[in-house]
Amino acid sequence: MKLIFWIIASLALIITISECKSTKKVTEDDATEKAVAQKITLYDKPFEDLKSDYFNIDSMAVENQTLAVFVSYGGGCGEVDFNMYYKPQMMAVMPHKSNLFLTLADNDPCRSVVSEKLLFDLSVFNKEAKSGGVILNLNGKELRYQLSGEQAD
Repeated sequence: MKLIFWIIASLALIITISECKSTKKVTEDDATEKAVAQKITLYDKPFEDLKSDYFNIDSMAVENQTLAVFVSYGGGCGEVDFNMYYKPQMMAVMPHKSNLFLTLADNDPCRSVVSEKLLFDLSVFNKEAKSGGVILNLNGKELRYQLSGEQAD
């Protein structure tokens, strides 16, 4: 009886140690993987023409000339596709203002709540960001994007 106990305890210890090693390796690999920012697409028609499935913008921030948008939506088991659009004209106020619109194409029948960080390249706004900044209006939420001379290089 004691022999069976020690065999089971030894196997449990070996499994626990091997699980910890594989978890650590996955975590290290994920930390070194860099996310690529998506391009923002020029859209010269009314935003009302764009179709989107429901999602929520939880927050957003500028990180190194990249717009980080934290979203949540229903899904978890299928493909989703987010796209960001901007209008070609800047509003003639200082700082400049530009309207953005984020869409979701959700081909995912699941209903779990998924939270995701989306990255978008802001280089299309660098000229305005260097000359006083630009207010980005994304689906009704505003954020200022501004660059100093050394940031733009």
